[in-house]
Amino acid sequence: MKSRFPALGNPSYRAFFLSQTVSLTGTWMQNLALPWLAYTLTGSPFLLGLVGAVQFLPVMLLSLFAGALSDRLVKVQVVLATQIVLSLGSTLLAILVFTNTATYPLLLLVALMLGLANTLDFPARQAMVGELVGKDLVMNAVALNSSLFNAARIVGPALAGLIMGAWGIGWCFAINAVSFLPALVVLSRIPRTPAPQRDANSPDLLQAAKDGVAYVRKEKVLRDVLIAVTLMSVLGFNFSVLLPVLVKVNLGLGETAYGLLMSFMGIGSFTAAFTIAARSNRGPRASILAVAPLVTATLFLGLAFSPWFALIAALMVGVGFSNVAFFTTANSFLQVHTRPEYRGRVTAFYSLLFGGMTPFGNLIAGTLVELGGPTLGFLVTGIALAVCFLFWRVMEKRDESAAQDPSRPPEAPGP
Repeated sequence: MKSRFPALGNPSYRAFFLSQTVSLTGTWMQNLALPWLAYTLTGSPFLLGLVGAVQFLPVMLLSLFAGALSDRLVKVQVVLATQIVLSLGSTLLAILVFTNTATYPLLLLVALMLGLANTLDFPARQAMVGELVGKDLVMNAVALNSSLFNAARIVGPALAGLIMGAWGIGWCFAINAVSFLPALVVLSRIPRTPAPQRDANSPDLLQAAKDGVAYVRKEKVLRDVLIAVTLMSVLGFNFSVLLPVLVKVNLGLGETAYGLLMSFMGIGSFTAAFTIAARSNRGPRASILAVAPLVTATLFLGLAFSPWFALIAALMVGVGFSNVAFFTTANSFLQVHTRPEYRGRVTAFYSLLFGGMTPFGNLIAGTLVELGGPTLGFLVTGIALAVCFLFWRVMEKRDESAAQDPSRPPEAPGP
């Protein structure tokens, strides 16, 4: 344990990690229940996609400011506040369902509330973990977080499918609201790292966000990883829109089958995250970033034409593995190669492209499903992901060759 998972030797991180075993299980129950509730209320794949778009819209608009803000505040206090808001959002969803007052407009408002809280939570949480364990152990901690997240992805959807079928969808939201309590207790007891001191010459929030953008543009390693994250987020991360319709329309099945498929994807996701955590002492591997998107695209093509539940379940295991291997490696690359004073802003940039681009992917997937069903959705997004990623890799290699060409004339000096 000490050699494979040394980050757990830190008492504060270990307590936070253990509290997340409960919280993330509830979160995945809600992640399954919310799209199902939206589709049940509307019967429209497009409106289902719009819920996901609204939930991620604040990430797209405010992530850079959230990252700049988290870099100048006490990270633990920020995460504590966002966890309280997320718990209140789940409570509100449970009340709406139990009182039979849930409507689509109210669902959009709650999705927006959750999106705002998550926009600040993600960069603050990532930076907080980096502060707790230190730079040498940050990759191990990131991979452990991903392992836990994806273990919850196995258990949460399976529980949600059973509970939705037996007791109703409202209990998924209620259980998630209660699941935040252990995390709130732990966060209230973690020692605070003082916020950076500011003086009269410190940049304002807007300038701090601009400084973060300039830093990312200057660092090629960060820039290349973030471009790859953008492609995967838009074209390879649309399960919340495509999978519910595939289950209902192509397979003619219900909530339990949907939950099982999400759990199968979670098995692949957990396997990938656990493997990367156990090998984190070798550092993040660039080959994973190159191969995983093409694997995801191939699996999407299989999902487009598969008529059998068992085959779809096997393909979802592969999708979960390739997606988590990619995103965990990308996150680790960014954490390892970022200077500490920029960590909140760089993780916010990652959040912007990972979550903020997802609304576009959700709307694209929802429109495709509206036009031609889930088969068309998986087919087009799979082909587009492969073509776009291959084109980007070719352009990247060409730029690297040009930069290494000794006959290339030097650039003229700037003014």
